[in-house]
Amino acid sequence: MITVGDGRYRVFLKYDKVGDDLVVIIGGGEKEHVGSASLMDGELKTINRKNHKDYIISEYAAKVIYKKIKKPVLVTCGIHIDNAKKEEIDILVDNAKKCIELFLMKGGGL
Repeated sequence: MITVGDGRYRVFLKYDKVGDDLVVIIGGGEKEHVGSASLMDGELKTINRKNHKDYIISEYAAKVIYKKIKKPVLVTCGIHIDNAKKEEIDILVDNAKKCIELFLMKGGGL
């Protein structure tokens, strides 16, 4: 598992191989959950919970991971802080992107 940040700004990324494919879970903040799921297999498909913005990270992650590994990848994302201010959301998004970057530097689960 990869983690970036501390306390309420902590974001994690974990993954599992399913055959030749990859499932990635990104979560964190005060309450991790399933906010969105993005599947990239050459075409991006996303399911998002009502009033959730987690798709911003799941779609980004699915695209950049697929570009690196060239295999189908499913990314779920759920990061939550109660009454988050824009600056706090920016920190969480940045920490999520750092997790993804570290994951890719370590080989992207291959």
